[in-house]
Amino acid sequence: MSDAGAHIAAWEAAGLIDEATADRLRVTEAVTGPPISAPSEPIADGAATTIAAVTATRPRSAASAMFGPSVTIPEVFGYLGGAFLVAAWSSFMGRTAAGSGDAEVVLGVMALIAAGALAGLGLALRGRDERASRAAGVAFLLATSYVAAAAVSFSAGAGIEWPVLGVVSSAVALVVAIVLRTVHPAVLTQLGVLAWLTTLAGSVLAWIQDAFFTQGFSDTTGLPTTAGPDPIILVVGSAAWWLAVAVAIALVGLREARLGDRNGDPAALRRAAVSRFWAGLTAVIGLSTAVTRSAFSDGEYGRVLEPWVGVVALLVLSAVLVERAFRRDATSFIYAAALGLIVALTDFNLSYLSDSTEVALLIEGIILLGVGVAADRLRRRVGQPGAESPPLQPPAGEPVGEAI
Repeated sequence: MSDAGAHIAAWEAAGLIDEATADRLRVTEAVTGPPISAPSEPIADGAATTIAAVTATRPRSAASAMFGPSVTIPEVFGYLGGAFLVAAWSSFMGRTAAGSGDAEVVLGVMALIAAGALAGLGLALRGRDERASRAAGVAFLLATSYVAAAAVSFSAGAGIEWPVLGVVSSAVALVVAIVLRTVHPAVLTQLGVLAWLTTLAGSVLAWIQDAFFTQGFSDTTGLPTTAGPDPIILVVGSAAWWLAVAVAIALVGLREARLGDRNGDPAALRRAAVSRFWAGLTAVIGLSTAVTRSAFSDGEYGRVLEPWVGVVALLVLSAVLVERAFRRDATSFIYAAALGLIVALTDFNLSYLSDSTEVALLIEGIILLGVGVAADRLRRRVGQPGAESPPLQPPAGEPVGEAI
């Protein structure tokens, strides 16, 4: 065993570090040798120096690898200055459009100018280093937002109204986000694609409900004046829709994970983790929105489903997410499962258990503490040292800027 390996074994035997930390240090130093055992002599005088050297070269944490190096002071001022520039241009857009004869066209053109400038900035920054790559991702996200604003302006000028307006603008933004993600495959551009895909799904669902499930209401009483569809159809349909969208996003994550495993690409594995996390959130939020839906029925306004039915559905979804986490060795699903469990138990608490504010707060605190502890233990089991985990650092020859 090398000197570094002996020191690591001694630190572990003395209780200074746990087994997981010792394993990570051995991987970092490429130390191999016999099973761990405490050395027969005290730790060498150079142990502190070796600890510092090994610690300085250990891999980043998952969060650090996901979002890149820490933000420096110059970066902070750079982002703040950029935010003021964007705000100034947006204000100038609104003032200029308000004083023109064709406000929608002027606003759309000026939004496209901003999108082009931000896209050019992103192209200039990508591939330089990690911090420049992160700035490129931010610029691409803002460019996509301006493209969406331009699409809204031009569509409104053409007489298109909501919800078709939302479908058109989000579809245009999604196409641009996919192009920018192809140009700059990174976590931030992946988030842009996922965000606009989810927005498009919500807009399409709103358009379906408006076009095929219209229900009129009285301006005086607020009661329905025309017979609409059975509310249970909307509940089931909405739940199925969002679960299908979540599965589609999870498949995107699966594809990224397979590419990362096949090519040894840690950047793809990070994008897979983001996609899986987004898929879990979409499933939980979409299902919870559907099962807690309220509507008029028999002259009364209330929950369409009994609360316990929604609670059971969310518990089943959380269990599926936990199973996926262990099956795919993906802790991203654990966090979504924890959110589903919190929503389910909170709904059950407010619907059946809380007779007073104090009891409600007490039970809610117990729920949050219990779910937090359980989620942390499950996360540790999914990512235990025995599980195979990909390297966090990019392989030789890969452009560093593409990883963020």
